[in-house]
Amino acid sequence: MKTKEALLKILADNKGRFISGETLSEKLKISRSAVWKHIEGLRKEGYMINAVTRRGYKMGVHQDVYNRHAIASQLNTTVFGRNLIFYDEIDSTNNELKRLAANGAAEGTVVVAEAQSCGRGRRGRAWNSKPGLGIYMSVLLKPDIAPEYVQVITLAASSAVCSAITPFIDIKPGIKWPNDILIENKKVCGILTEMSAEPEKVHSIIVGIGINVNHREDDFCEELKNTATSLRCFSKSDISRCMLAARVLEELESLYLDFVLNKSADKLLNIWRCFSVTIGYDIIIYRNDKAIKARALDVADNGNLLVQTQDGRRQLISSGEISIRLT
Repeated sequence: MKTKEALLKILADNKGRFISGETLSEKLKISRSAVWKHIEGLRKEGYMINAVTRRGYKMGVHQDVYNRHAIASQLNTTVFGRNLIFYDEIDSTNNELKRLAANGAAEGTVVVAEAQSCGRGRRGRAWNSKPGLGIYMSVLLKPDIAPEYVQVITLAASSAVCSAITPFIDIKPGIKWPNDILIENKKVCGILTEMSAEPEKVHSIIVGIGINVNHREDDFCEELKNTATSLRCFSKSDISRCMLAARVLEELESLYLDFVLNKSADKLLNIWRCFSVTIGYDIIIYRNDKAIKARALDVADNGNLLVQTQDGRRQLISSGEISIRLT
């Protein structure tokens, strides 16, 4: 962890309490004058840090500065976000990570943006990415898996997001297979998984995550008000985006490493089932302009959805070929 990020973590862990310059100097292994210079740098970035002679420094209790240092100071991972790149605005975090991957970016590289000008969802849909409200980030993965198992990564991401957001709200989120996270039947998060692969080998996977965090109802345009929501609508107070982004990355890293190291998706699929609002429900499958009524029975080891159609036939479907609607 870099000095500025380590300093932020110490101040955040002691938020509302003074910590002396001498203590900071010892913990960071830098001079007290260097501590002061870093404090001044943080103030210029928008952090409210009080300094009192003979007492030291104290970070204000209520603030949500959102940048690379703030996210990194909250992060407790071994791979994900060790290389974390932050933009005030970018076309799309997935697009930028594709460019970085083409130039040899390491696994676990994370791109975060305050805003996106061309945010994307599944099937080419636009993703509303206003500044100051949401989390828009992408993670680069390089798993040693066959291409037919890439769907598992999407389920890992949706499970990780649900596990991360649950402590912040008083209601259980649900996952509509494969990638929509809902609260009271309104979308709070979308996940876009894109793969670079040959027929037998995955080169890289980019997982894009967009979460509506601190939106109020009037932040959504008219066409989204009936279908979209935010975490704040269920917490009634603003949520730290830095803390939440860090928790999502930690949960995703844990599930991902368990999957690739143990060659088993059992753990993450069981978590996914706990949050599922698809399994056991009647659904409509849209394929090639045809609507097929079915019941969702389970997810397979490769993340595909097992359904039973009205004529009694069972089949596995992949997200690339269909879209579904809960009935």
